[in-house]
Amino acid sequence: MNFFVKNGEIYKLDGATGKPKIIYLFGVNWFGFETRDYVVHGLWARNWVDMLQQIKSLGFNAIRLPFCTYSVQEGTMPNSNAINYNINPDLQGLTSIEIMEKIVAKANELGIYILLDYHRLGCDQIEPLWYSDQVSEQQFIDTWVSVAKRFAKYPNVIGADIRNEPWGATWGTDDPATDWRLAVEKVAPKILEVAPHWLIFVEGTYKTRPDIDERSWYPYYSYYVFWGENLRAVRYYPVRLPYEKIVYSPHTYGPDVFRQPYFDDPIFPENMRSIWMERFGYVKTELGYALVVGEFGGRYGHGGDPRDIIWQIKFVDWLIENRICNFFYWSWNANSGDTGGILKDDWTNIWEDKYQNLKRLMDYCSSIN
Repeated sequence: MNFFVKNGEIYKLDGATGKPKIIYLFGVNWFGFETRDYVVHGLWARNWVDMLQQIKSLGFNAIRLPFCTYSVQEGTMPNSNAINYNINPDLQGLTSIEIMEKIVAKANELGIYILLDYHRLGCDQIEPLWYSDQVSEQQFIDTWVSVAKRFAKYPNVIGADIRNEPWGATWGTDDPATDWRLAVEKVAPKILEVAPHWLIFVEGTYKTRPDIDERSWYPYYSYYVFWGENLRAVRYYPVRLPYEKIVYSPHTYGPDVFRQPYFDDPIFPENMRSIWMERFGYVKTELGYALVVGEFGGRYGHGGDPRDIIWQIKFVDWLIENRICNFFYWSWNANSGDTGGILKDDWTNIWEDKYQNLKRLMDYCSSIN
């Protein structure tokens, strides 16, 4: 099965029939492999298959699976306290990557796409670049090649999210130490050699170049962006990979995550449309690239800033207005500190209001495909 981009949409080429079909990714982020637990969270409370079946039953058809370097190394064992083996007996004795492979294989049976996300280098924080004192650039590349070799055989693995939120990177500066575009162009071909049917997901940065960021429509807000959100430089410095393989994947959040000054604008939330479009929306609507929102979310009034509900509703409205149908909501997990999850704290029941807002988008997009 092959995945490719055409006219700004993601297509799946069925190997059996040879016919292409547009697919929309209605996804959630299920995190944990990127932490020192080395395994998705919630397995202390739930059976892993039950969790996947619930995701499917709600209409989600994709999972972004964050990992760190050590969780995908051979021999790494998950934190035993992170798994209740009484309700997950088939995970007993398995390494972290063996558990990840079971999740991917079961997701394939259920018709759930998987996006693999190199979220952290070490497993403690989001480092600024794609290399660090702990993990060299070559180790980063080697890790991706190893992961691609292992998971390329699963037809539901749609691609590689090269690096989560490279907030210390630049874009278009031609500095090999910081230019995120150059890094993607160096790493992605190595992945595509092993998994040529995959897509390459490219997140935004925090800053790009001063001459680009400072010509923002909102000069005062030029640098008030979220990590992974800034795709302004794509207009001038697109990633030089085959068009059909590139997916741009911004992250954006509301006031629950950080109180940006534009949330205090008297016309909020009407000001958000222009901000989203200027930072990343134009990549699809003007340039015709595929766009998948890799992260957005918040507590939706369940604690936190009450304006988060307004922000999330307006964001879904904007996605519908612009026929941007692909997303991965942050998060499935109940234990995301600043956003909460689709799941409530019992790890079983869902926040129905959060879900219904997302369902508006899923229902709309399903109706047009």
